[in-house]
Amino acid sequence: MTTPNWQLLVEVKVQAKPEHEALWKLVYEYLAGPRRLRFKATGAWQRGPDLTCGPNGASREGLVDAANLAGGAQVGALIGKIGGSTADKGDSPAQVFAVGEYCVIHFPDTTRGGLFLTMNDKPQNFDQHSGELDVTIEEAP
Repeated sequence: MTTPNWQLLVEVKVQAKPEHEALWKLVYEYLAGPRRLRFKATGAWQRGPDLTCGPNGASREGLVDAANLAGGAQVGALIGKIGGSTADKGDSPAQVFAVGEYCVIHFPDTTRGGLFLTMNDKPQNFDQHSGELDVTIEEAP
């Protein structure tokens, strides 16, 4: 098995509470598939007072609620999406994906749009968020 030759795409800080009351932070303006990306995230952020977690989220709370931005990811986890806007929930299951502290994902040739990252939570809880994660995104040519 051959290991991909990863090349840096972008390094970003992802705030738990995106600017301008947005739900998502735009981290790369436009991606077109096919593309293979690797994400590495470090740090900690807070979902509220005394609710600190890392990029993998709060495992003690599990995969809680369909009202979260990504129902299939742990509460507080770093999640991503391709396409849409800083303000939408990202309703397409193919559009939103769990990132956590490490993720390799292949996007098919039909993938088009901006790359966004955020914390997985209910939109109405974003006012309680604080902190940020450091995220490195690489691609394999």
